[in-house]
Amino acid sequence: MKPGNNEQKGVDAEVVALIAQHQSRLRGLLRCMIAGHADVDDLLQEVNVVICQKADTFEIGTDFWAWASQIARYKVMERGRTFARSRLVFDDSFLDELAEVATQRASGFDEQRDALRRCLQNLPPAQRALIEMRYASERTIGSIASEMDRPAGSIRQTLYRIRGLLIQCIQNRLGDLA
Repeated sequence: MKPGNNEQKGVDAEVVALIAQHQSRLRGLLRCMIAGHADVDDLLQEVNVVICQKADTFEIGTDFWAWASQIARYKVMERGRTFARSRLVFDDSFLDELAEVATQRASGFDEQRDALRRCLQNLPPAQRALIEMRYASERTIGSIASEMDRPAGSIRQTLYRIRGLLIQCIQNRLGDLA
């Protein structure tokens, strides 16, 4: 992390943004690595604390996910000693393999998300607006239909067709990457 104005206030704003961006991936990794889902949120908070404590060792522009997931692995191994007294616990080599698989899958999700973004950008503005109303704004088909003065069935059918176009576009983009 490079020194800056935020250093006096605590963790660099870029690191905070990266932590927020990777929360769901870290939670998924932890869910794969520990048996009790009730412990995942507590462990995630512990991982976040360690990330903040070690933020000055992270170099902005490098792979945050690799760095943060390694911290999560170490935290799970540390916690594993505590879990060992009361639960089924996996050995460290198995946890490393599991973390590697989770990391590979997560990178595949990143590629899919990037392809979706590009495909959304290529949609005509009216179709993109409809998708944004339904999914980004989480509006019901009924409310969209009322606003657009169209039957709900028409909106549903249009969304179905747009989703089909997006699926085809994503598959084509991912095929080009392979």
